[in-house]
Amino acid sequence: MPKKIITEHTLPVALGLLHSWQGKLTWDLYAKKLAKRLNVDRIAKRSLYKHDEIVMVYHQVRGRLKEQSPAEKNTDLTVERLRRENEKLRSELEHQNHKVKNLQTAILRLQRNAYLVSGLDTKKLQELLTNPLPPNTD
Repeated sequence: MPKKIITEHTLPVALGLLHSWQGKLTWDLYAKKLAKRLNVDRIAKRSLYKHDEIVMVYHQVRGRLKEQSPAEKNTDLTVERLRRENEKLRSELEHQNHKVKNLQTAILRLQRNAYLVSGLDTKKLQELLTNPLPPNTD
């Protein structure tokens, strides 16, 4: 059985690499650079395709890179570094905004489904939603 490379601990590294990507972006280039960063021999493209979040961020970054006009090479390294950091932060913000939008949609769907269930005690549901969750005992 193959070793699972992309886990909950390595996913932020994989996404961070995508957010900070500069230049040509292909699945092969990304897989090679990610494998090097995670100290593994290689990562198959199909294992990256299994993670919806990686695929979504890949396409967002790829679109951002295509929209960029070829910027003039700036000789000031500080300005170039700040520009790259700005692009990375914008990419991360766009990704987080997309996640929030998906969660808001899920909450609305849950509220609608709860409303449609007959016999559901809405006062008890409201109490459950307003009280904090009990501490996790794992």
